[in-house]
Amino acid sequence: MAKNKPRARSEHYDSAALMDAPEHHAYSRAVGILTWGIWDHAVRPAEERIQDFLIAFPPSDPVCRVGGGELRRLPDGTYAPGTPSLRLERFLQRDWRAGSFDELLARYGLKSTDAPPFHERSFVPAPMRQTAQRRNMKLRVLHGGVDIEPSNMDAAKADYLDRQEKRQAAIDVRAALQQMREDLKDDEKA
Repeated sequence: MAKNKPRARSEHYDSAALMDAPEHHAYSRAVGILTWGIWDHAVRPAEERIQDFLIAFPPSDPVCRVGGGELRRLPDGTYAPGTPSLRLERFLQRDWRAGSFDELLARYGLKSTDAPPFHERSFVPAPMRQTAQRRNMKLRVLHGGVDIEPSNMDAAKADYLDRQEKRQAAIDVRAALQQMREDLKDDEKA
């Protein structure tokens, strides 16, 4: 009886090409991976961070511990968790997107010897109203269209108040008619 030999698995990246990246230490510190603990400011050795990265993202199957990940759009317009092949495709991108190989290395304060050039992007926040509108739109897309903000808020408020006044007037008219009917019934009995 022949023994089944384990199949050699392909490596998606070269673990020997990982090295310390001081330019990413601030990012790694913010994520909480660079130092030993919250109050300890000493930088952990690169070898330990490399080992942590290799455990979290093994070269043979780097997305085995990644749950969810990139959403995929379904034909009915809703979203569902991405497939492992989509997660692997995103991991193997070399464009510094969140979840890509180089971006994940940067979280650990590491880089690969063949990393693409890193360009730090400056962040200028938009005004609060635009930020809220973008956030609300993304939430609508993710959770369904519930809170739709009109383009002309003043006209929408005026329309809402008009509908409320008409609704209240209809309630008042119905109550008055009911009162009149009751009064007429009382008069017929007397």
